[in-house]
Amino acid sequence: MTNEVVSKLPTIDGILCERIRGALGNLDEACGNKLAQWRAARTADGFVAVEREIHACFREAGDEVTKAILTSIVTDREFQLETNEAVRGRGKRYHNGGQRTVEVTLLGGSKVAVKVPYLRPDGRNRTGRKRGSGRRGKGGAGLYPSLAALGIWFGVTPALANDVCTQVTASDSVRAGRAALATRNIDIGHKQTLRLFEHVSHRMLEQRQDWLTRTHAAPPTTGPLAGKRVVVAIDGGRLRERRSSGRGRRRAATGHRKYETPWREPKMFVIYAVDDEGKLDSSFRSVYDGTLGDCQVMFEMLSGYLQDLGAAGARLLTVVADGARWIWERIDRLVTRLGIDGTKVHQVIDWSHAVSTLYTIAGYDKSSSEPQRHAWVRNAKDLLHAGKLDQLLARIDALAIGRRARSIRKHRDYFVDNAARMQYDAFVATGIPTGSGAVESAIRCIINLRLKGCGKFWKELNAEGMILMRSYLKAERFDDLFAWSLAQATPWWHHDTPYDNSPLVARPSPQ
Repeated sequence: MTNEVVSKLPTIDGILCERIRGALGNLDEACGNKLAQWRAARTADGFVAVEREIHACFREAGDEVTKAILTSIVTDREFQLETNEAVRGRGKRYHNGGQRTVEVTLLGGSKVAVKVPYLRPDGRNRTGRKRGSGRRGKGGAGLYPSLAALGIWFGVTPALANDVCTQVTASDSVRAGRAALATRNIDIGHKQTLRLFEHVSHRMLEQRQDWLTRTHAAPPTTGPLAGKRVVVAIDGGRLRERRSSGRGRRRAATGHRKYETPWREPKMFVIYAVDDEGKLDSSFRSVYDGTLGDCQVMFEMLSGYLQDLGAAGARLLTVVADGARWIWERIDRLVTRLGIDGTKVHQVIDWSHAVSTLYTIAGYDKSSSEPQRHAWVRNAKDLLHAGKLDQLLARIDALAIGRRARSIRKHRDYFVDNAARMQYDAFVATGIPTGSGAVESAIRCIINLRLKGCGKFWKELNAEGMILMRSYLKAERFDDLFAWSLAQATPWWHHDTPYDNSPLVARPSPQ
């Protein structure tokens, strides 16, 4: 079985190699003892059990090997000194906290206790009464440099943290995420799963803001969108926020006070590229993100993303959205900030929203039958698609009589105000997208299927974190975001490389 592997192990580190040999020897023995039983399987249920037992054996052996290697790395004296000095060289004052034992959970679900140096923060300037047990002072949190250098935070390895956060983000609830992880024998408990997700997502939010601030201060001169036809789609969704009212007694069962659940509008954008025919350019992976902040916050984010991606050098920039004024009144400022030529920018009202308005107008004509109203809409759509807005407005004016005149004219203004954004004949002829389906789909997949639903109420910070992580997950960029976040968490250890500067740059494949 594994005898050949064991015999080929190097003998440089005697203790490490001995532990690995022991782990592989145990695997060899376990497989040998169960081999006859496994070969006796003759039913589907029996073979399912066999396959799971085999994976369990190799998972346990993998964790044993990981334990040996991790222990060898973090207990290496030179590595400990090097990481400690790297932290202290960044300017923040730390004091030696001695050696502490830390329990780390591995990818296979096993745990290992390692004894590593601890650096405690400088809290000399703290005033007031002495803090209680388990509470941090003004110096902040301490640090285990040798663990942090390997990406081990919050008591779990980076591979496990990635898998847990990915599964919780992809599932419709934490419970469903844990159930999926349990099939791989991964279960760190409900509370620890929540804490891990919150720690990681909150850190990512802070890092994203720092990155956007740096990008605004010094925009890159180029990027992956330079020379491409870029499309930006913008829209808003809905979710319920959990906001403490601060009143009333705490419930005996939960310890919580009453809370309010107001509706909030998360604002989202999608950035993608198209070819000359208006079809999706597969050479660029779409970018999704959003925020619960106001309009200004959302456009600050959008401009940072576009600057980082080099949209200033885009061959064409198209913005697609519905008729919301908070979007269109900020586009000119966005274009100015990007420094892109205004002649290369096209603003487009989403075709479906424009058609929906035609149906609303037709609905006010109660004197006509339903087939007649549908026929009116079909003719109006033909005029709109052909760019004959003057004729369309004339048909709308013909309906604006009597009691319905005021209501219809309100919707008529929608076409008047956005006439330049409704030149659909010219847009189609030049391969410019006329629909905001990309962002509509993103809102459904990112917001509606995870954050919106009966009994779902979110604290603002947690909702922001879920929107960020789910946006990158649906854009197939989650691993890039996670690796970037780990690099940003240890600037004292990770040397500057191109893929460390932005979460939008794909990680290089491991050699």
